[in-house]
Order: sequence, then C-alpha cells, then structure tokens
Amino acid sequence: MTTKTHSEEASTPEFNEKQEVARLLAKFTFLPRFSSQLERLFLLSYAHHHRARMRITLAFGLLLYLLAGILDLHLDPAVRNSLWLIRYVLTAPLIAVALGAAFWMKRDAALQVVYAVAVVAAGAGTGLAVFLYPQTAAHGYTLSLFIILFYIYVISGMRIGYGLPSALLVTGWYLVGAFLSEPFSGAADSMPIAQLMVVNLVGIYAGYRLEREARRSFLHGRMVRLLNDEMVELAGVDELTGLANRRRMDEFYANTWARAQRDKAELTLLLVDVDYLRLLNEHLGRHIGDICLRKLGTVIQHYRKRAGDLAARYEGGKFLVVLYACGERHGRTIAERLRQDIESLNLMNPASPAGWTVTVSIGVHTVVPTRNQSSASAMLSVETLLYMAKKHGRNCVVSDKDAATGKAAAIEEAASQSDKTQVLPRSEVARAL
Repeated sequence: MTTKTHSEEASTPEFNEKQEVARLLAKFTFLPRFSSQLERLFLLSYAHHHRARMRITLAFGLLLYLLAGILDLHLDPAVRNSLWLIRYVLTAPLIAVALGAAFWMKRDAALQVVYAVAVVAAGAGTGLAVFLYPQTAAHGYTLSLFIILFYIYVISGMRIGYGLPSALLVTGWYLVGAFLSEPFSGAADSMPIAQLMVVNLVGIYAGYRLEREARRSFLHGRMVRLLNDEMVELAGVDELTGLANRRRMDEFYANTWARAQRDKAELTLLLVDVDYLRLLNEHLGRHIGDICLRKLGTVIQHYRKRAGDLAARYEGGKFLVVLYACGERHGRTIAERLRQDIESLNLMNPASPAGWTVTVSIGVHTVVPTRNQSSASAMLSVETLLYMAKKHGRNCVVSDKDAATGKAAAIEEAASQSDKTQVLPRSEVARAL
C-alpha cells in the first residue's frame, strides 16, 4: 500500500495546493501567510529538515556552556565557586534535561519549545552571573549573552516565532538585572545595553531572512513535486508499480468498451486483490507492503501482451487486467496462471492466516458489450466475483461460470476445512520480500 504524499494529505475540496503555491510564489511578501493546510505541510517539512540540526546545535551549545566555566579559574575563589554553582548546578542540568527531551520529542512545536527553554536557561544563568558580580562582565559574561542571542537567531534552527520571544526574555532579564543590581552610571553602563540592542536588531533581521528563505525554498520544492506528480499522472503511469494509473485505466477502459461494443467482441476483466495486505502492512510496515506491490506489478505487467490489453493499478492492493477479444474460458486460464505465478514468488506474509506467502484472489468477468449495458455494470460484476473469491477462501479464481455452477460453494467448503496457520513474529522473517 502506498504511503500518502503530502499533496494527497492536503487535498480537500476547498484547497488547491498548486494554485496556492503559485499565488504565493508570484507575490512573495515580507513573511508570507500560508493557508492552514499549507502551513501544516511547511511545519512538517521544516521539522523533517531541521530536527537533526536543532538537536546537534543544542548538544554543541551545552558543551560550549560547560567548557566556558574554565575561564573562571583565575577569578577569586568565592566568586568562582558562586559562578560555577550557577553554571553547573542551576543552569547546565536544565539544559541537559532539555537536550534529552529534544531527542525524545518528534513534533516540531514541542522541539521548538524545548529549545527555547534551554536557551532561556542559558541566558538567565549568564545574566544572573552579571547581576551578582558586575566585575565579571569584563571577564566575558556580557559577551556570552551576545553569543547566546546569536545562537538563538542564527545557529539554533529555531523559527522566528519561537526564537524572538526567547531572545527578548534573555534581553529583558539582563536589562532588569542591570538596573536593579547597581545605579545607572552613564556611558560605562549604557554601552553594553546599546550593544545588546544592536545584537537583537541584527539577530531579528537574520532570523527573519532565514525563515523567509526556508519558506521560499519550501514553496519551490512543493511546486516541483506537484508538477512532477502532474507529469506522472498525465503520463498515465502509477509511480509505485509501473502499471497504468487509475486515470489512464478509466480512459482506456471507456475507449475499449466502445470498441468492443462496435466490434461485438468479448471483453474479459480480471480484478486482482492481494490477500491480507492490511495485515502485512501492520505486521512488517507499509514499506514492505510497497515492495510487495511493486513486485506483483512486475508480474502482472507480463500479462498485457497485446495492444488492446491493459494492466493497471485499480486502487490500493487491487489491480485490473483488461483482455480484449478474450473469452471466459481463456480469461479464467490466464487468471489461474497469474495466481500461480504470484504464489510461486514466495513473497513472505507472516501475518496471513491462510499461509506464510503472499497470495491473490481474482474475479473474472467476461462480457460482450451492448448498447443496453454500461461499462460500470461490468465493473460491478467483476467486483462481485472478486468479493466471492475473497469470501470463499482467498487465493483462488472465481469467474462467471464458477458462480453460475456453484463452484464457489465448493471453494468455501474447502476453505472452512483448511487449518489456520500461526502468525510469524517479525524476528523470524528472514527472507521477507
């Protein structure tokens, strides 16, 4: 079963992603406002591309914060011990807890909040050191605040919506402490404050530009993907299996139906469904299910041997084979051969109650189209036959003749007498697909 793409997830009757992306690229504003659907996709993409970066930079920042305490070695022991208490006992453990949470959390918003807590803790600890011992400002603690702000805006990977409040909290903490710790004494005290303001202004601009470019890059990437999906769709090929896609199938089937109606030719439909595909996906993962479908698609493609035939992916784990000028008997023979070929692949399905290999059920319907019939009625008939095959034991072929002669009942009876097999655990699937 194929994994849903981001474009499929966003598609709703009210939302046209391609139009939205094109509109935003044409008028890319100061900080573009995305629709709720597109914003959700952007956040997923941003988290995917920046999650590792945020964790690494947070770990690196914690290491730098710990190593910076070495600079306090030549200070007065009383001052040094107090500064180390702030750094190693109060602040560093909180940052370490945030780092551990960052490796556990996967949601973008949660990761951004955790990072914000860590940098605010680092800034608060550094600011507290400056408040308690103003003489340490010349020792590098004020410079450390500048580095923390630069880290927030440029290095961390935090989005501006989280980085800006964090930086303002650190700055505000410093300003309040600066005015409360000792009286304001003119130029000597105003210089660090002015520098802090400049660092914030430059940082805000840098952080804004970084997120703006991330959004622009996201829009360009989405447009490329949408255009590529559109080209694949127009080419009529299913990306996963290489068979005709649903659009191509509908067009071909309508034209072939009209042609068979005109020529009074027999048309045989084979509707193939993978048995217990959902259980396979749940037991081994959808990527294994996709590998299975891809291999089945390769086998099914070989049964399209004439220009008037078609092999297509119908939906999910279902495939349709259209055979032009093919009678019921020959169509059933082909279907049985196809079923055996797929079973002989020996693809593992340890979750199948009917066996440990991937099997298929096939419905076979033959019709000579007339003006009184619709192509939809033929599809309904073959779906009914497939349903009978699934109900009466799976891993079998049920055609019109089988249904008419009651052979399906015999299939059902045989299936009810068959032993059920145990589901293999994942660890025992040594040759899975």
